[in-house]
Amino acid sequence: MPTRITHFLHSSSVITSRTLGTAFTTTNVHAHDLQATLPAFQSNARNFRGIVQGLHITVTSIGAATKCTMRICADAAGDEILIPDTEATLVPGITTATTAAVAYQVDLPVWQLLNNPGNGTIYVFVKVDAGTPTWAQSILTWQE
Repeated sequence: MPTRITHFLHSSSVITSRTLGTAFTTTNVHAHDLQATLPAFQSNARNFRGIVQGLHITVTSIGAATKCTMRICADAAGDEILIPDTEATLVPGITTATTAAVAYQVDLPVWQLLNNPGNGTIYVFVKVDAGTPTWAQSILTWQE
């Protein structure tokens, strides 16, 4: 009988209030510690290894913004790119048109083999096409 393979799903949520612009900056970043909720024997691994499933971003006070672009990196400076720039259309709420969300399906294996061994943190950068909306939250889901 074959071995049963089980996937464990995890999420990381960052809630902040950051003003977005039309360019990536090192101040508009969410740091997601993907090892924070793992048991001790797993969180002490040398490098993070997992499959990033998706990313959900919420912005408020959207103003003129209609598109949102994300980039996921292994470093806070945004130079070690794990998932390249991906654009999506901001979808406003039905009754609150000033709050919008985007969702990205990633499904990409990610491991940290560059300059950040063992810290388990990856960095999400966001920019918009126009205006200066407020980045309220990002939720990153991943599986092992």
